[in-house]
This record gives sequence, C-alpha cells and structure tokens, in this order.
Amino acid sequence: MSATPARSGARGDSRVRVRALAVVGAVLAGALIWLVAHGPFDLDLRVPDGPGSTSTSELPLTVVVVSVAVVSLLGWGLLALLERFAPGRARTVWTVLAVAVLVLSLFAPLFAEGLSAGNRITLVLLHLTVGAFLVPAFRRGAAPE
Repeated sequence: MSATPARSGARGDSRVRVRALAVVGAVLAGALIWLVAHGPFDLDLRVPDGPGSTSTSELPLTVVVVSVAVVSLLGWGLLALLERFAPGRARTVWTVLAVAVLVLSLFAPLFAEGLSAGNRITLVLLHLTVGAFLVPAFRRGAAPE
C-alpha cells in the first residue's frame, strides 16, 4: 500500500522535471536563436508594434527570454489546472489549445507589414522552436488518458 504513494510521488517528480527541462530548453533555444540572428546574421530583430501596424520596435534579448519563460510557465500552469479539474482529458485539451496558440502566434511574423524577410524567418523559427520544446515535453509529462 505504501508503494502507491511513492509511485505517485515519483511520477509527480518526473512530470516536474520534464516540464522544468522543457521550459529551460525553450528559453535557451530562444536565446540562442536571437544570438545567432543578431550576431552572425547581423539582423536587427524587430516586431510589429501591433495588429495592422506598419511600424516596428526592437526585439531585445531580455524580452525574448522573459516572454518565452512567461509563456512556458503559463502553458505549464494551464496543463496543471487541466490535470486537476479534467484529468481524463487534460493532455488532449492542453495539446489542442497549445497548438492553436502556436498557430495564432505565427500570424504576426507571417503577415505583419514592415518586417524584413530575415525578421520574419527568425520570428517564425523562434515560435516554432519554442513550440517544439514545449508541446511534446509537456504532453509526455502529462498524465495518461
């Protein structure tokens, strides 16, 4: 009987470890993409000022790191809530929502005016890379359905 709580605790520790590593990996990957784009490719990374705007603003490394960390932790929090309140469907619901958010996040870099081709490619790569770290890792760490 004491083996069940230990297994449950080990499973919980494993989930936390997988998710934490995914967050760290996503942040590091985002920073690396920014550094490569800014360094060797000499891109002045910019983002649209808003929907429909033709003006852009500089995208500093700190904004990339903080944004990726915040989005990652929000995704983790949502998955944890779903696992608590809808345990039988948490993984599926979270995955659908995560992929939808990822697809929607691509609209700005793909369709915004005023971005260079290099900026578009870098921003799309950044979004897809963060998604590639988080979605599979969070799914793998989620409770089976």
